[in-house]
Amino acid sequence: MQPLFETERLRAYVSGVEFAKPLLAYEKGNLQACKPFSMTHQSSYYTLASFQDICSRQASLCEQKRMLPLLFFFKEDQKHVVGTVFLNHIVWGASLSAKIGYSIDHRLWRQGYGTEAVSSVVSYAFEHMELHRLEAHIMSSNEASRRLVTRLGFLDEGVCRGYLFLNGRWEDHIRYALCNN
Repeated sequence: MQPLFETERLRAYVSGVEFAKPLLAYEKGNLQACKPFSMTHQSSYYTLASFQDICSRQASLCEQKRMLPLLFFFKEDQKHVVGTVFLNHIVWGASLSAKIGYSIDHRLWRQGYGTEAVSSVVSYAFEHMELHRLEAHIMSSNEASRRLVTRLGFLDEGVCRGYLFLNGRWEDHIRYALCNN
């Protein structure tokens, strides 16, 4: 499979069933580190069959142009996922917008991989998909993620109260947005 694009150190691939196994390993390997910012799942979620289904649904939504699910790998190692960046809730027509979400392997935090991956997807969204607006919703306690989007030019648009149900409670998130002006 050909990458959608490359950055200085990474290759971006559109998620599909062929990536179920490395994506499952990535999710399991980051379970504890990302727990404060992630949904709680039952153990049956973390199976190859489950991830094959997830990747299949992602590929279908991508074909419908409703999602762009990207997996990032090192250029020299395409067996281990470095991180994920997803454009979700893509709205065409007058809005031309999407929500962006991302995660990076916790062993690679604070080494610039998040910035490299997210900035490349922002560029792709604006230049190739011709989207106008991207939104990121981030928990106030996730300071590293907030710094990342701020560095890329996203602006704080305020708090979304009770935005996501995470770890047994509704969590407020700060909405950040970037427009292609």
